[in-house]
Amino acid sequence: MIRFLRRRLGGLGCLGLWVAAGWLALRPAARADLVYTPGEGWQVKGGVLGPLFGDMGASKSALESMNSAKAAQDAGRYWSALSQYEDVVSNYPGSVFAPEALFQEGIIYINRHQFEKAFGCFDRIVKRYPDYPNFDSVIRQQFNVADLMTSERPYLWGWIPWFKDPAKAFDYYDTVVKSAPATEYAPMALMKISLLALKESWFLNQSEASAQAIEALRQLINDYPQSMFASDAYLQLAQIYSNMVVGPAYDQGATRQAIRYLQDYLFYYRETRSAADAEKERNDMLDTYARSQLLLGNFYYYYRNSNRAALIFYNQAVTIAPQSPAAKDARAQIDKINRGILAPMTPYDWIFGRYNDHALSLAAEQGRIEKLAAAAFEARSAEDFIETPGMETVETISSSGQTQEYQSFEPFLNPAGAPPPAPDASSQLIPAPPPSSGSVFP
Repeated sequence: MIRFLRRRLGGLGCLGLWVAAGWLALRPAARADLVYTPGEGWQVKGGVLGPLFGDMGASKSALESMNSAKAAQDAGRYWSALSQYEDVVSNYPGSVFAPEALFQEGIIYINRHQFEKAFGCFDRIVKRYPDYPNFDSVIRQQFNVADLMTSERPYLWGWIPWFKDPAKAFDYYDTVVKSAPATEYAPMALMKISLLALKESWFLNQSEASAQAIEALRQLINDYPQSMFASDAYLQLAQIYSNMVVGPAYDQGATRQAIRYLQDYLFYYRETRSAADAEKERNDMLDTYARSQLLLGNFYYYYRNSNRAALIFYNQAVTIAPQSPAAKDARAQIDKINRGILAPMTPYDWIFGRYNDHALSLAAEQGRIEKLAAAAFEARSAEDFIETPGMETVETISSSGQTQEYQSFEPFLNPAGAPPPAPDASSQLIPAPPPSSGSVFP
């Protein structure tokens, strides 16, 4: 490579060679690896920068600082190690030594139970050095710090025990998902978020904790359907919604969601060991849902005397879960209605009488429908709708204004040349008031 550059650059001499070397240093493939060997310390190997730099200049100083910091770290002199690693990061930010120094800082902070500082070091690597060769190790340590936040007590300044902060773990797990969505740690972090939300619901709002767990589990199912945690996510979602179910007399939104995820689980994971328990749970949820429809049917049957409305809900109960105990009870109620059995009278019915619903009996309702269907519409003339054809019926008021009666007159339009009939007092539509001395009318 050196001979090739010399031939191509010709008269540029050493200056051109160093420019070319600098260009190669920016290429990822040309970067050397920093390798640690016990007993030998850190060494720069591989790439084209190894033979170029050797032990000269900045590379030598950074390497010495790294080895000195590592020796202090192994001896337990953490303050000295942290100071030297931070000098490497500050003085050689673009070198291969900087991300490794940050990684070692994070390890030291973990040992000192300074979890927030440890996570900060690993996060700096993720954001500044995404080409770091041990990137997977960085994500693993971030995940480890999030776990430690939920189980271990942090120390202030590395020696004063402090309170646990599980809420911070939510942010750390979420950062892992966003930083490395294509790694195996992303679905693991989502499952951890859901479990932590449910575990720590004593200090969170119950509905807020459930919503956070549901959101994480849904993301796991949608984004990582092939993950080993997907099956557990279906069961966990079903369990969360099942815990929200109060009973058949209440809203059944949570019941329907639990049934949905249990059915999905049985569709995708029928052969698993948990399938039998999932099927039993699904049948229980179906019975609860069907019983809610049975209760609505009973309300209309016993308290509203509306067999037609009751039948709608009874049939719905049978449709939802045909083999459930609720469906059996619904069929018994349907049989009562078919046999014309009326619901027992309530105290209200004894006092005010039973509500007269035309649909109390299916037989009566069917007869009414047949009667209406048999009455064919006949073509009839307008003359059939008045008592005497050719006459007009008007309302008349007597002269005293106390009685009303209906009288028939000749048609309003008389034959041509015929004089109009003279109205009499009894046929006046509005009687005129008698004149008086005090009237304002002339």
